[in-house]
Amino acid sequence: MLEVKNVSYYYKSQRDNLVLNEIAYRFEKAKMYAVLGTSGSGKTTLLSLLAGLDVPVKGNICVQGEDIGKKGLCYHRKHNISLVFQNYNLIDYLTPVENVLLGGKVDARALLAQMGIEGDASVRNVMQLSGGQQQRVAIARALASQAPILLADEPTGNLDERIAKEITELFKSLAHEQEKCVIVVTHSKDLANEADVILQIKDGKLV
Repeated sequence: MLEVKNVSYYYKSQRDNLVLNEIAYRFEKAKMYAVLGTSGSGKTTLLSLLAGLDVPVKGNICVQGEDIGKKGLCYHRKHNISLVFQNYNLIDYLTPVENVLLGGKVDARALLAQMGIEGDASVRNVMQLSGGQQQRVAIARALASQAPILLADEPTGNLDERIAKEITELFKSLAHEQEKCVIVVTHSKDLANEADVILQIKDGKLV
């Protein structure tokens, strides 16, 4: 589904310090992956590369055997992936329903209700919601996409234990029942333990 071929990356101001060093890995559909690592280890950087938000300094990222740059990174982001950002990235002048509809043509109210956002909360300005509620809207927006790959950066970080468990079960269902490739960057050991595969970034390597 998604393959990382000998990818290396460094920040422009730190060319002598490889954040990711010759990473190679194949992510498969119908599996949920958890990516762990200490702060600054390169977890979010890897997610940005997989999403086509940044490009490797070396190596390739491929979907179904084709380099994501061939059809363009915009095409990749629109058709291949859905993203849950750590900082939500919601459109601040829209309602939750309107934000979710940006992800795809779905029953936005039903999807938000599944996330615990119902009634007036679904139609007021999204900036009037709590951080945890905004995170749930961001997850609902990602779930509205029909893309085969779901990437999530700390998706349960601002959620209470009950909602976090429900979101984890939802991610597992997307992988196992809808056969999506689900890749989650997390600090949560509870979430990681529910994944099919646990990966760790250590010294620039994915193990």
